[in-house]
Amino acid sequence: MMRTTHFQEELESRAGVKLQLRINDNYSTMLSVRWEPDHTKVSLHRMFLQAPRNVMDSLACYLQGKDKKMAPTIRCFIEKNVKTLDYSQEMDKNRLSTRGKVYDLQEIYSKINQEYFGGRLNVNITWFGRAQRRKRSHVNLGLYFDSRKLIKIHRMMDTEAFPKYVVSYIIYHEILHNVCPGYHENGMHKVHTKEFKELELQFREYQLAQNWLKEHHVNIFKGLI
Repeated sequence: MMRTTHFQEELESRAGVKLQLRINDNYSTMLSVRWEPDHTKVSLHRMFLQAPRNVMDSLACYLQGKDKKMAPTIRCFIEKNVKTLDYSQEMDKNRLSTRGKVYDLQEIYSKINQEYFGGRLNVNITWFGRAQRRKRSHVNLGLYFDSRKLIKIHRMMDTEAFPKYVVSYIIYHEILHNVCPGYHENGMHKVHTKEFKELELQFREYQLAQNWLKEHHVNIFKGLI
């Protein structure tokens, strides 16, 4: 409690504004600010309690409200530290859905984990989205959430129209985000690192899956698959 109080006093001193501060410990809100006439409401993830001086200075300037655009220093600090967060143990695994009408994600993941990574990985997986076919302007076939060590595969792939090797490739691709974390270089966030790309080529049916996705790309967006 004293630590948080001291942190607020220091931040108020740097920013020169009265703060209504809340320190949170969740993976959805790293920094949230609302400027009021007589004070500023701010919710910060606990990672900021360990922020270095340059980040505190940037945060203080941001809280003054003169420039509502978050400084790159703050963004880099969040993106770097969010990778160290692990909320996977807090997740209700009973809510994960792995068995589909056609494909069992857990079965495919376990096979890939054993074949390519010696079974040493510990990543959660689930379906997301709706299976209904419809026109889309954009669709993510797979997503990876590092703080929850969670892979999500779009349910539209749970059909025989999508070959099993394509579903397996998408899962393998998302697994690599766990194996090869992204990093910052010259202000740019690199997601698909050199190691990532090299490992991706080791997937046995990589080229076959790539060819299928390129051939059916338009039909996927038209909702015809």
